[in-house]
Amino acid sequence: MSSELERRTAIIVALRCGRAPKEIIDFFKFPKATVYSIAKSFKESEDIEEGFLTPERKTPDRSQVRKRSADFIDRLQTMINDDPSVPISTLAERLNVHRTTVLHAIHEDLRCNSYVLRAHTSNLVQNWCLENLDMFWSKEFWPPSSPDLNPCDYYLWGVLEGTLTSVLTTLWTP
Repeated sequence: MSSELERRTAIIVALRCGRAPKEIIDFFKFPKATVYSIAKSFKESEDIEEGFLTPERKTPDRSQVRKRSADFIDRLQTMINDDPSVPISTLAERLNVHRTTVLHAIHEDLRCNSYVLRAHTSNLVQNWCLENLDMFWSKEFWPPSSPDLNPCDYYLWGVLEGTLTSVLTTLWTP
């Protein structure tokens, strides 16, 4: 059981026993704001529901949840389907809501996630390329210092120049 739930339960039990909030603060050494907040909720619920109050915290009614209505989600989904490359900030401006509202709607309501592809050194990709491509170079053969894997830029010209120089010098030696 969480300490917050235990704290709320202890305060409510003490309030039901007729203890004043000041007595609860002195006895349990709980923060004043917590005790008075729970006491206020207890008093309001006592007036409404004849003394019944559960120790669980009420779920807050957020403005974000109210803004993310079914109509809002439908409009957002339509805008994303029309042009998936539109930035979230632009969608927020068009829908006249905050950027985080759109962000939460995309992730929580529409369940959209961004997927990052694995590097091409994955064994699955390497094995497929070895089997299906005729002239595929394995990752062990890739030239050093080649971020875009273009062997002509970094590796081939150096090897070609060195080989030709040695061949030409042996051929044209007097």
